[in-house]
Amino acid sequence: MKHILIVDDVTTNLKCAVEVLKDSYEVTTAKSGSQALDLLKERVPDLILLDVDMPGMSGYEVMERLNQEDTFKDIPVVFLTAGADKESEIKGLKMGAMDIIRKPFEPEIMRGRIDKILKMTGRRKELSDIAQKDELTDLLNKRYMEVLLNQIETREKGGYFLLLDLDNLKLINDTFGHVVGNEVLVNFAKVLKEEVGDAGIVCRLGGDEFAVYIPKESALAKYEKEKVKKISCGMIAGIEFEINELLPEACDFKISVSVGIAEKPEDGNSFSELYTLADKALYYVKQNGKRGYHFYHDTQKKSKNTEDERLINLLQLQRLIREEEKESGACQVDHDGFRRICRFVSRCMERKSQDTQMVLFTIKNALENTSDYIESKKGIDGLEQAVSSSLRKGDVAAKCGEMQYVVILPNASFENGNLVAQRIQKKFNKVVDDALLTLTYEMQSVEADRAEIRNL
Repeated sequence: MKHILIVDDVTTNLKCAVEVLKDSYEVTTAKSGSQALDLLKERVPDLILLDVDMPGMSGYEVMERLNQEDTFKDIPVVFLTAGADKESEIKGLKMGAMDIIRKPFEPEIMRGRIDKILKMTGRRKELSDIAQKDELTDLLNKRYMEVLLNQIETREKGGYFLLLDLDNLKLINDTFGHVVGNEVLVNFAKVLKEEVGDAGIVCRLGGDEFAVYIPKESALAKYEKEKVKKISCGMIAGIEFEINELLPEACDFKISVSVGIAEKPEDGNSFSELYTLADKALYYVKQNGKRGYHFYHDTQKKSKNTEDERLINLLQLQRLIREEEKESGACQVDHDGFRRICRFVSRCMERKSQDTQMVLFTIKNALENTSDYIESKKGIDGLEQAVSSSLRKGDVAAKCGEMQYVVILPNASFENGNLVAQRIQKKFNKVVDDALLTLTYEMQSVEADRAEIRNL
């Protein structure tokens, strides 16, 4: 059922309009322009009936606000007015109103005009969707992203353009055929939509190349660099621990994703400018081992960003722990053993009703050059010593990369896990004795039959 928002400061008018429309449409009412704008943040209607003459904020002022927001500017608006002033009517139509209905209104005329407008806009949207959608993934296409970025006006406060490339997709096509390759693309599109949500717009540019645009500020939320980093990590985790399940067990290579990010307007304004610079940032990720993200304007901070952007996060571990068990036999832990570690935890949970804690330790270097070999070796050796001297026989630990360690604590409460993590922190500080190196940790508490994330 289509949804209509009616905005009028007179209660009698609202009741009359609701009575006319309630059998055919879902109706929401607002008694002021400011209240209407607040309601729009929660839900976007299919049409707005907007009174022209209201105290505080007139219908024209509300219309101006709608035209300034990309989320709202395409909502069809019908002005309600008690006046017969032709100049006012012309003004409303020039502002973008679909129609003008005079009060007191005739019920049949109002319903007929609204029906006609909604049918027309619905058909227009269908045709627009066909022209703007990628046929395989049902994402928006390159043309849509080009038009979007090139038409955004200067009042827009900027945003982040993310260029994503699937690593090893050609190998998938060559080895298993394009049917499997297309399945990977379709499922990755689902992961992208899930991770980005309402934050931005997701497009497939072509082949294995995707793009996301996230406005820095909209009526729904504000997005800063740290939020964009989290979204990027979610994309990386999704492709690694969901899409790779589509590949045969014997496959000796994996799909991953590399992300290059350009910032609008700092790096450019048009699609071509943002694409070019995001592509350079993407190339940087490819040249440094793939599977990561990089901001173009951070190129001068290569060593620091490279380490930060390659850190594993608990989202990846969370996805792993929820995977269906497919292997049997003893758990094996090695350098690449995140999957086996998490499955080991899953098996423990199946056998006993016990809490299990997963702790991810990360070493941070206060200096810019976090990739310095001596500092990295000193830090990870100290962490390994602190971990090995703090764990019980039934616990499991594994090194992840150059600056991280993951620890599994079966049959341990969240509080006990926290005590163990703090003990490891203290031992690390004592062993390393370096003010530049600090140890942080995140902990995931996993109970039988349910998972709960608690970050410290």
